Amino acid sequence: MARLKKLIEIKAPPGKIWPLLFWDKIPEWLDGIEAEYTSEEKDSVGSTAHVVAEAAGIKAEWDIEITEYIRNERATWRSTAGNVTAIGLTTLEPTETGTRLTFVIDYELPYSILGKVVDKLVVSRQLEKDIAKGLKKLKAMIEK
Repeated sequence: MARLKKLIEIKAPPGKIWPLLFWDKIPEWLDGIEAEYTSEEKDSVGSTAHVVAEAAGIKAEWDIEITEYIRNERATWRSTAGNVTAIGLTTLEPTETGTRLTFVIDYELPYSILGKVVDKLVVSRQLEKDIAKGLKKLKAMIEK
């Protein structure tokens, strides 16, 4: 599995950041992703969503289930169906000047050996850039 991990410091309390980390809000700050909840609840263990994303011209589509949820602190999810196997974690840690947001995703795309090389050389790099850009956009939205 490939791993992407990004950290960013945001000058705001966790409670101001948390609502923008819900799947239906992520498309506001992360380009190339669409998501909608498929469960009535969106803020609890067992909540589900359908996600469509594109990076480096590769389209991926999967369903997720929230497996851990501690409001304003951390949420963990895993893919349950689709063409991506993934586990994600987002944490918010208060700091002296705001909050440290950590975004981690372990993922595997459905490729052959050659495809995995392409993922490492192209898709993974593009995804890393897209996430970094998205987190900067999120920071700007919150700090304005």
